[in-house]
Amino acid sequence: MIYPATEKYIEMAVNSLKNGDVIVYPTDTLYGFGVDATNSDAIQKLNRLKGRSQPLSIVLQQVSDISNYAMVTPEIETELEKLFPGEYTVLLPSIKSNLSPMVFNSSPLVGIRIPFHFFPLQLVKVFGKPVITTSINRHGTTPLNDVTQVEIDFPNVEIFEDNDHTPSQGSTIIDMSQNPFKIVRQGDGRYPK
Repeated sequence: MIYPATEKYIEMAVNSLKNGDVIVYPTDTLYGFGVDATNSDAIQKLNRLKGRSQPLSIVLQQVSDISNYAMVTPEIETELEKLFPGEYTVLLPSIKSNLSPMVFNSSPLVGIRIPFHFFPLQLVKVFGKPVITTSINRHGTTPLNDVTQVEIDFPNVEIFEDNDHTPSQGSTIIDMSQNPFKIVRQGDGRYPK
C-alpha cells in the first residue's frame, strides 16, 4: 500500500517499525527501506528482501545523537555540523550501543545519515530509536526510486510517498574513521562542502 509521507502517517509508520515490519520512506536522496535498527529479526527480514547481508546505515535525528553510537572527536563534530542534515552518509568507528550486531555485519564502523527531509527525522524522533536506511533493490540491481515500481517488486511493504521526490544518485559516503577523510562513494552531496 502507498500512503502519503505526511505528518498524519508518521504514527502508522512508527507502528509498523514497532511490529518489526519493513517500510519504505523518502529521504533527501533515494527512497529507503527502513526497519528498527535495534531489532535483529526485522533486519534479517530486510536482508532476505534484499537478498544480501552487509553493513547497514542508520538514520538519527540530530548531530548530538551520533556520540551515542560512534566515536566522535571535536574536529569530527565540527565537520558533521557542516554536513547534516544533508545528502551524506558518514562512516565512524562504532561504540557499544543498543544497535543490533546485524547493523555492522562484522564492520568496526557505523554508517550514519541525518537526511534533510522531515519524514525520516520525525519518524526517528517519534519512534525514539535509530531506523535503518538502505536503498530499495535486490542484490546486484539498480536502486528503485519510483514508488509504483517499488510496489510491484515489493508488494507487502508499506510505502510512504513524497510527491516532490527527484532523481538521485544516493548519498555521498564519507569515511571519517581515517585522516584525511575519504570519499567512498560520490553521490548527491558535494564534499568538501
